Amino acid sequence: MEDSWNIQEAMLSDVLVSNVYNQFFQQNQMLFKDKIVLDVGCRSGLLSILAVEAGAVKVFAIGNMQSAKRISKVLENGEKAEVFEPLTGCITQVVLPCGLRKVDIIVSEWMGHALFADSLFCQVLYARDKWLVKNGLIFPSVANLYIQGISLDRELAVEKNVLLWDDYVNQKSLMTEKCLVISVDLSSIQDDIECQRAEIKMKSKQSGKMSGCVLYFDISARNAKGQLQKLFSIAPNAPRTYMMQTVLFLKDDPLVIKEQQLLFGRLDVILGYFAPRGVEFSLGIWAVK
Repeated sequence: MEDSWNIQEAMLSDVLVSNVYNQFFQQNQMLFKDKIVLDVGCRSGLLSILAVEAGAVKVFAIGNMQSAKRISKVLENGEKAEVFEPLTGCITQVVLPCGLRKVDIIVSEWMGHALFADSLFCQVLYARDKWLVKNGLIFPSVANLYIQGISLDRELAVEKNVLLWDDYVNQKSLMTEKCLVISVDLSSIQDDIECQRAEIKMKSKQSGKMSGCVLYFDISARNAKGQLQKLFSIAPNAPRTYMMQTVLFLKDDPLVIKEQQLLFGRLDVILGYFAPRGVEFSLGIWAVK
């Protein structure tokens, strides 16, 4: 579960997301006080530090040992140095120390591009089923994946010889209204979801040539009052974060559409450890004449 330093650095330098996480932990310290917390991935290490500061009695970290070493260094001279403990090894081989069998809370910066690409989705579900107490908390837990039609120069795809990449999409490129593809709640979703098929229905906002679609998500968590609280979005009209939108180009020629025309389609999201970036996408779109 090691991430490249570039990803870690991008996470840590993202002021918007860091502030959102920090504010949530400060406003909901009672959720973490005297709790045992497991950080799945320890990608930037920020969630581990915030859990320690919020009063967790113990914080274990699995995954990125580079970030874990940095956290230990930050805490080593403080009174909470012993609260944080990295656990080395693959998640399927890790054993909780001191005879512990369960944790109260799982935290993870699990989201990837288009939610699932390069994500820790499967690892969080594994940790949940193995270690999380009944009715335990996962942070963040709820995500909504959306799709919108776009108009971009298809020559970019030809030059790169790919039909998918991550980028910041200009709002002016949006051709349709958004459509909810998948809603995920890590607290309740089952782990037998290797293949998700979503039926798409969108209405065009303008006439032109639609060359593909853009995927993006928003992320939420349940606060101390049990309310679902939106944390941030990576939509084209939202402030930029370290997470880009994901562009999927149509395999064939651009689709010529008219304003207010209905578009239908299907998006398959296939998860697998052997797939590129851990996920495969299959997209089909057609217009109603």
